Amino acid sequence: MDGFIKPHDPEWKNEFKRLREILLAELNCFEIDVQHVGSTTVPNLWAKPILDVDIILFNNELLNDISSILEKLGYEPKGEQGIPGRFAFRQTSNLVPHALGKNTWQEHHLYVCFSDSLALKNHLQFRDVLLQDEKLVGEYSQLKIRLANETGMNREKYWKSKTAFVLSILQNLGFDPRELDEIKKANE
Repeated sequence: MDGFIKPHDPEWKNEFKRLREILLAELNCFEIDVQHVGSTTVPNLWAKPILDVDIILFNNELLNDISSILEKLGYEPKGEQGIPGRFAFRQTSNLVPHALGKNTWQEHHLYVCFSDSLALKNHLQFRDVLLQDEKLVGEYSQLKIRLANETGMNREKYWKSKTAFVLSILQNLGFDPRELDEIKKANE
């Protein structure tokens, strides 16, 4: 899995800002927020060079309207994929989103999350604790590097192998056993 993860790149934050501007402009008639989540958000944390972006939807009834706009921008809807309240959208090429003044975009995972979803709570709280704890960032980076260098490692196995670490952090943050079990099942 050589090159699978990389040291933090400050350009990831800039690319997110550009992407956020486009999404907010295209979805300006909706009450939403757009958040950068995942490892590319956290300085000094090794990460796959793929941005994770959550569009937070405050009125769940508008999901179909937002989905239509995202499809016009070139995203393919992938549904909840077993994670309630989190709807995935895949870039169909590095030209997505189709927007003036920008030819190509960094690879990113785009999700529309209901504001009350466990998936969003997980994303935001895990990101926020990493942003506040350098020691935790170091531990997580070391785990990621070790996993990425294991013989026979692939993306799915890598992702699943990080689950115990993530769950231990979420437990320390006060997630209840039912929430932790739901997150664990979504990552199996």
